[in-house]
Amino acid sequence: MTEPDRMIQLLSPDLDIPHTAADPTGPAADDLLRRVMSTPPTAHRRRWGVRLAVGGSLVTGLAAAVVAATLWLPESAPVGPTPARAAALQITSSDDYLEIRIQDPAADPHRYREELEARGLDIELSLAAAEPGKVGRVVFQEDDIRGIELVEAPGNCAADGDCGVGVRVPLSYRGHATIVFGRTPLPGESVEGDAPVVTPTQQAALDALVGMRVSDARRQLSANGQTASYRVGPKSLEASTAEVPGTWIVFQVAPLAGDVVVIWASPDGKEPDYDDDVPVDPTPTR
Repeated sequence: MTEPDRMIQLLSPDLDIPHTAADPTGPAADDLLRRVMSTPPTAHRRRWGVRLAVGGSLVTGLAAAVVAATLWLPESAPVGPTPARAAALQITSSDDYLEIRIQDPAADPHRYREELEARGLDIELSLAAAEPGKVGRVVFQEDDIRGIELVEAPGNCAADGDCGVGVRVPLSYRGHATIVFGRTPLPGESVEGDAPVVTPTQQAALDALVGMRVSDARRQLSANGQTASYRVGPKSLEASTAEVPGTWIVFQVAPLAGDVVVIWASPDGKEPDYDDDVPVDPTPTR
């Protein structure tokens, strides 16, 4: 007897594998499976580790036994893929658009971004504390190219007429957008004056800026302790105060945090068309 054979016999003297174990469906393989299943797990590991190096026929028999043994694993065994987590957004598609709504308002905003990126969209979507009538609605939207539309729910609108419960994004959309939905405030959290959420009185003051000359809007904001941030041109690009003449007309406004108000303005007070390329007069006019 060679030294390896003697060591194998010492390690496993009670398990004799017949040569016919090469048949994975034969009686020898069935007997091997029965004896393996009745042997303590520690012994399984020790004997398999030694005998897998003995010969091809034994490896074949053991392979059949191992495959069959997996059928007896307890239900708690860590097998199969990890269950997929529920989507944070409700995204439905049509021939031309993706319709997006919030499905999990408690989700980390990074999950919203991941799900939108998976659709090829560069959209920053988040939530902000809102009064009850604004919860679940779009309370702020800004994009560098047009095309995103509100999904409205007529008959289910907020007091200020806001009916937007989602957004509709063209499949061809390749711009960047920032969209904020209202959420229920946390315990003790105030929404009074927190942008982009405003009270009816604050909203009325903002609406009054539309149609004003930029110079008048600046004075009004300054009197209210607010500052302006400007967006101009067909791509709604951010502009400095020096780049927006005071003679331009405000056609849209929106609140931001820190008492900042975004002003969209143009020379004639109309929203620019896609093909417009209005030069910005660098000379400030107050």
